[in-house]
Amino acid sequence: MPVKILFSLLLCIFITPLITNSETQSQNNQLEIVMIVPDTLVSTGEETGLLNIYFDNFNTEIFGFQFVLRSSRPDLISFDFSGLGYETAGTLVENFEYIEAIDKSGDQSEYWFRCIADLFSLPAGNQDGILPQQGGIAIKIPYITTNAPDTMLSLRSELTIEIPTDFSDPLGNSIGVVPDTVVDTTYLNCTLWVNSSCSVWVEVVDTSLGYDAVHYDSTVIGLLDPAIVFVIEGGITLDILNCDLDGNGDIDISDLICLINFMFLPNEPYFCSLLYCDTDLNNQIDISDLVYLVTYMFNSGPPPPDL
Repeated sequence: MPVKILFSLLLCIFITPLITNSETQSQNNQLEIVMIVPDTLVSTGEETGLLNIYFDNFNTEIFGFQFVLRSSRPDLISFDFSGLGYETAGTLVENFEYIEAIDKSGDQSEYWFRCIADLFSLPAGNQDGILPQQGGIAIKIPYITTNAPDTMLSLRSELTIEIPTDFSDPLGNSIGVVPDTVVDTTYLNCTLWVNSSCSVWVEVVDTSLGYDAVHYDSTVIGLLDPAIVFVIEGGITLDILNCDLDGNGDIDISDLICLINFMFLPNEPYFCSLLYCDTDLNNQIDISDLVYLVTYMFNSGPPPPDL
């Protein structure tokens, strides 16, 4: 499909109707869509994780939508764009004709997803959007967790919905979007005066030193009306498994080797991502923890207790 046609469709669905339809819907004040980003507890060292995003849409068919999801702690949880950047099997968008995941920030901390049910120009055509339903998985987002979190900091990453996030019905009208004006103020200094006119302006960072002029610019953006589209934001918390010293989310022979090296061969190059193996919960790693781990792995002993 030509790029120009696709771009025009995106404009039609996601930009053009931001104000017109939302004003009518706001008068009805009726909840149409609930978007849920769940709270999730996951292990360290996860390389194939999938985060489910859930939708309830009560009355209106969702024909296209986009959202930006941001991880507040990309050092703990980052979005995986190594493949397509999404998994659609068993989701509400499984048969959608246009789907795209974009690394918005370039560091895998901001996930920009957008999709359209039917591009009209494709021969198949007549593809339905998301008909009214509750509890459906809209999309599955691949993510990666670190195997070596900074244990001096919180192990939770907040997941927040950012702009642009909006929904479209089959007629191209946005659902539950209201306009908002953002004012951008720029302070300027003149570095080259020609008589009484300035020919070179530079932006002033520290306004306490003074400035020659102020430039105001305003932009109208679309924000979701929570009375119509309600977003529940969540987060991902890392679960550190006791005696998982390499942080891969499991207790195996590599953890035993790491513990032996840590206790008896400190100069060995074997790297321990996490020094957590306190089986008797006495706040230190000692020989009793090594014996406990050996018993668990080779003599059917109980697993290490939760930290």
